[in-house]
Amino acid sequence: MKNIKYTTTIILAGLFTITGSGCKKFIELSPVDNRVSENFYKTEKDANEALNSVYDALQWHTNAGGGGFSPDPMMADIASDDSYAGGASRSDSPDMIQIDQQKIAPTNSLTRVYWGNHYTGIYRANLLLQKLPDINMPAAAKAKIAAECKFLRAFFYFDLAKWFGNIPLITAPQSPGEYCVVNASPAQTFNQIAQDLVEAMPVLDKSDLRTSKAHATRWSAIGLLGRVYLFYKGVYKAELQADGTAVNGPYVLTQLQDLITNSGHDLLGAYADNFTKANEFSKESVWEISYSNDNPWFDWNYIQGGEGNMQPLMQAPRIEGDPLYSTGWSFAPVTQELYNSYEANDPRRTATIINMETDLKGKVSVGYQHTGFFSKKYTTTAEYRPTTGQYELNWGNNYRSIRFSDVLLMAAELDFTNGGSQAQNYLNRVRNRVSLGSKTVTLAAIYQERRAELALEGIRYWDLLRQGLPAAAQAITISGKKGPGYTGDQVDYNVTFNQATRGLFPIPQSELDQCSSVLKPNF
Repeated sequence: MKNIKYTTTIILAGLFTITGSGCKKFIELSPVDNRVSENFYKTEKDANEALNSVYDALQWHTNAGGGGFSPDPMMADIASDDSYAGGASRSDSPDMIQIDQQKIAPTNSLTRVYWGNHYTGIYRANLLLQKLPDINMPAAAKAKIAAECKFLRAFFYFDLAKWFGNIPLITAPQSPGEYCVVNASPAQTFNQIAQDLVEAMPVLDKSDLRTSKAHATRWSAIGLLGRVYLFYKGVYKAELQADGTAVNGPYVLTQLQDLITNSGHDLLGAYADNFTKANEFSKESVWEISYSNDNPWFDWNYIQGGEGNMQPLMQAPRIEGDPLYSTGWSFAPVTQELYNSYEANDPRRTATIINMETDLKGKVSVGYQHTGFFSKKYTTTAEYRPTTGQYELNWGNNYRSIRFSDVLLMAAELDFTNGGSQAQNYLNRVRNRVSLGSKTVTLAAIYQERRAELALEGIRYWDLLRQGLPAAAQAITISGKKGPGYTGDQVDYNVTFNQATRGLFPIPQSELDQCSSVLKPNF
């Protein structure tokens, strides 16, 4: 079920990002047709097409500057203790291995792609917000588009702030000579994120994602606010301010309880159903990023022009002759530590992890850092196999960015830490769905439940960081340990978490070189 077509013909200069050396060459490009920014932003149709271009940037795992593929959930899993880098061999993606080994260079191509893609989305949102007041359209429709732009800007900035820390904070389109911007403090950036979400929440539709046709809803904004607050509070030990609104634990808990009680969202009956094609935009999905093969794509030189998701292909096993799975690239092989972390009778393990010995029927080619385990949630299942277009570029698996179970566990954490009485109930709802008995609610129990419930969805790394750098180091640092299915030298599986980097990506060297007068390294 794909509802947003991420296609547009607006002038490239009006849509690409504006910070760093990777931006100027885009700004100098000629228009792709005669609708330049000066004559485009006139009608409601124009505004909606421009909004689609903001959503478009959510899909990107590469960009026109090249440099590899950087799906956010997969990179976060590789940085955590749930996955290794993997791939065909040690030379397949050295930049992904840097993320796995916590030794990321400022010249890493994946972080540069990630930075550029997110600032592209921010620029598109800023540009539309600037143009909206002068567009001829009903006030209510205009307000809703503005709210969606703020939600999307918050989403992009949250990703950047998690990975890079001190980043440029840009809330309006820039002109030549303004491209270089000083690093903002985390407090400035996170307060802006909170403000965008608080302003968007009352305007966005109170609907599910099927009704909204995959557009962000009030409930999407509340779910994201919960995630933003818990990360900021855990990592920076401070509260947030959204203009005149104090965004603290009680405030965020109240919003999450509104979502739980009034949104109509709920848990699906079977845990594994969350990741099937039939359950895209299901009642459990609070925020979801849409992908498809509805627009068959062939162009390896402009991959982001299509609508495919690279992550399923990247982390699927290199397999031939299996009736359920098509061959992939074997990145992000799953660790023995994650496999062992589940309770013995927890069905989420088999719904989350492909065990090569029991789940695969075809012939598997062993790749780098092979463990015998692969992600089952986002992979090359038969129902998603592209029927047209380039095989590698058209996987349509949607990414369930915020699920209702995550909302319940966020609420349990905030309720527990703020002296409420519902934390046990929220925790039990998640466990009851998979027929596990009640467990006494503690912070440790909530974190363990989050690992089991949300594994291989790009959440674990951030949960470790917000528990503190020593906790992250204890979990991620591995030396002298190999699982029984591992293939390769022990050194390939040793990881040391570097607390000096605070778990951050370095700001790309190309950005620092371009803006050396104002932009500084983040560690």
